[in-house]
Amino acid sequence: MDINNSAIFNLESKMKELRLERDMYKKQVVFYKSLFKTHRNSVVYNLTIKKRKNKKVWIDPINDHREKLLELDMDDDVEEWLRPVRYER
Repeated sequence: MDINNSAIFNLESKMKELRLERDMYKKQVVFYKSLFKTHRNSVVYNLTIKKRKNKKVWIDPINDHREKLLELDMDDDVEEWLRPVRYER
């Protein structure tokens, strides 16, 4: 009887682990699908994933406005995008 209880416990813990993994993959799918809602007019090649308040967001550094870039968590890429472009003749 004790062997059955341990087997059931192992199965339940495995099921819990698989549910957590499934939920994680569902969140990823929803996030990747969201790019078609948030950036319909952008080229997918230009999009990057950055974080705003530790939450993933899609950013198009070419088409998104400066205000949107300022809201992002700072990293090297964001700092470079915010630097003024120097024009040459």
